Amino acid sequence: MQRTSAVFLLLALLALSAIAQQDVDNTFCPICNMVAVPAIAQAIQGDQAIYACDMAGHFHQLTSSPKTFLRGAVAVPQLPAPYVKAKMGCPVCGHPDLTHAVPWGPHGNQKIFACSEDHAKMILDNPAAYFVAAPQNDTSGFCHGATGMYDGFQSAIDGICPRIFFESWVLNSGVKYALGFCGVVLLGLAVEGLVEAQTLLRQRWTRRYAVAVWSEPSLDDSLLDESNAALSKELLACDERPRVVSRRLPMWCKACLAGVYMCTMTGAYLLMLVVMTYETGLFIAAVLGLGLGFFFFKDVDGPLMEGNPDPCCST
Repeated sequence: MQRTSAVFLLLALLALSAIAQQDVDNTFCPICNMVAVPAIAQAIQGDQAIYACDMAGHFHQLTSSPKTFLRGAVAVPQLPAPYVKAKMGCPVCGHPDLTHAVPWGPHGNQKIFACSEDHAKMILDNPAAYFVAAPQNDTSGFCHGATGMYDGFQSAIDGICPRIFFESWVLNSGVKYALGFCGVVLLGLAVEGLVEAQTLLRQRWTRRYAVAVWSEPSLDDSLLDESNAALSKELLACDERPRVVSRRLPMWCKACLAGVYMCTMTGAYLLMLVVMTYETGLFIAAVLGLGLGFFFFKDVDGPLMEGNPDPCCST
């Protein structure tokens, strides 16, 4: 009975805690106006917080120089969205009657609330003094924070840690970054290898399994030259023999080629996502992998070099 009561009490506390928080789904980054990520937050005294997106180290900018992004004290008659249901107190004194706010900017809808204009000005003068503990993003000797996309090409070394493919895949150490670099190189190699494998399989299976489709011989009298009908008929007769119009592969060959094509496109789009992080080292790794793949796999001595130079559209 006591255990059941404890469970109900815990659930009630969790429910009250959820109601007391701001609506993070409708909270936007002050720098770029993108939807904020709940896990990327800096707690502020009075049960308040500043949230950021996961792009380009915006969280680090907000927490390292918060005064740059605060826009002055304004009076608020009531809590606006997304703070309508939030239970907060003044960061200076903890008073729950909040009458003024210090907006974050230049974008987004986040604010720091205070119980008076004087306390709002105190927050504005030194906002970092009201931060609770350290920022939640991990910091290592190699890099800090995490981002899925930089603002232009940047290096992760002594900068923001790159995140690739999954939320937990953060290259926040030298070893992880080296493994990521090698993995991207191998991915570029694999894409070029699959492009060449698809071409070789299609050529080999066409010679071995393809069924030839022949043209039907015909003689169209409308093509005869009336001035020299005999000569025209003799010339057209040379073209009466059946000719191979096309070669059709069996269904299983097409299915296998489609599977290879899907693997190629998967690798190509994964490579594109790596490039779109704008991390300089990973971009070099992608280009290096494609170049090595071309060097090792592409038949440049043949009469016709097939394939598309765009890895996202390789065939």
